[in-house]
Amino acid sequence: MDFRFYFLKEGTRIYEKSDLITYFQANSNITEEKRHDDRIYTFHHPILNFEARFIMTSKSCVPHLERLNPKYFDVNFFVEFSILLPTYSVEIILDIIEELVKQFKFYVYNQAYEDVSPFRRAMMIKAFEAWKRAYKDNHEDEIAMYNRLDPQTISQVYGYLLRRAKLEILLDKNKVVISNYFFLHAQRSRTAFVAISWDGYSPFILPPAVDILFLDDGKVSKYIPMAEVLQKAEKLFHPIDGYGIIQMMDIKNTKKLHKILTKDRFAPLTAELKKLSMDKILDI
Repeated sequence: MDFRFYFLKEGTRIYEKSDLITYFQANSNITEEKRHDDRIYTFHHPILNFEARFIMTSKSCVPHLERLNPKYFDVNFFVEFSILLPTYSVEIILDIIEELVKQFKFYVYNQAYEDVSPFRRAMMIKAFEAWKRAYKDNHEDEIAMYNRLDPQTISQVYGYLLRRAKLEILLDKNKVVISNYFFLHAQRSRTAFVAISWDGYSPFILPPAVDILFLDDGKVSKYIPMAEVLQKAEKLFHPIDGYGIIQMMDIKNTKKLHKILTKDRFAPLTAELKKLSMDKILDI
């Protein structure tokens, strides 16, 4: 199911369509498709892998337009995206919507609204999350096919993924492993786990929200709870200036960490874990 925000103008239907087309064409992450008399501009996020479609139509699509304040005119333009997107992704879409509203003096409407409204981010997020919860309640079988991370964890994960490229510039990736996440789950549970791997000798970045460290040094291969690792070795990590809760393991401490991971006892896993793709994880 798609969630929509409709664009309207006050007192007129007129706006510079050519300027809107130019705006979309200038964004390398947006592709254009013409379908009959409609123009569809699909925004695809290259890192977080989600989409939103901005659609210019030949006729009105606003539901129950006659109920809205007559001073607002439909301009036959709306944006739609999956109702199952994490709120973090919707915030990024709202960044684009906010630019459009400011540039073209649009107002917005959603069926959760009583009437047309100026751009109000908190109100738009509230409407989206209310619809998403309602969708979950009415489609539990579909939701059960996905795993779950809480919204705060997803925000930390996505925030790190967006900063990895800058870390690769800041640090020599030939000397420091810029860790990437992978995700795990157990059967009969919707809970997803955030993991990183370590080769046992290289300096590496410790991103936020890691649940499991996978040690694979060529001799030992095992999953270790990250909370227990930090209990024993937190002092071996240090924060990176300007990067908040992202931490680093220096070369001088790798041997100490490897010894802890291979010699100390850690709680054994109680379930078999399998890898999970990020697009199979929801925040509900």
